[in-house]
Amino acid sequence: MQVIDMFIFFAIGHVVAWPVAMYVDNDLLRGVGHLIVATIGAFVAGYLSLRFYSETEKFGMIFAAFFGAGLLLYLVRFRKWR
Repeated sequence: MQVIDMFIFFAIGHVVAWPVAMYVDNDLLRGVGHLIVATIGAFVAGYLSLRFYSETEKFGMIFAAFFGAGLLLYLVRFRKWR
């Protein structure tokens, strides 16, 4: 994994978390929580996609990071709404 991959994961976490946080809640603390959860999801899914596929598959890594960030954020919010 290269250093640029970590920046990509962090950026994907931002892209997924802030629109959801602003739509659902205006609380800054919950927004930061959404950001942390989405970034962790992006890191885990992107890292796993790099482990299963080669380093040249950046598109797959980005897609997996979006999927992981969205899925983890959805699971956290769904559990809280229940």
